[in-house]
Amino acid sequence: MRPNQCGAIVMFDRKWNGWRIIYAVPTGDKIPQETMEWLIAYASEKKIPLLFHENLVRDGKYYGVRNLGYGPPAFQEHVRTAIGPEDIMTF
Repeated sequence: MRPNQCGAIVMFDRKWNGWRIIYAVPTGDKIPQETMEWLIAYASEKKIPLLFHENLVRDGKYYGVRNLGYGPPAFQEHVRTAIGPEDIMTF
């Protein structure tokens, strides 16, 4: 899981809004598919939700982050409805 090889910085055993999670940040725009497949399998095996994000880029310019989650329905709903100052984008 070296960032230069897997395309992500992965932090295990993190806390987010009361949940114990795995958190992954891409080193580029998105986490590569092979790494995502491994992370999802690992999260499923360990029964720990996965929170990750994509960097939003338009016309070659970064303009924000999209938070995504993988886990049980309650966690998915929390990710879907959780919004904080870091989730608000301006143009």
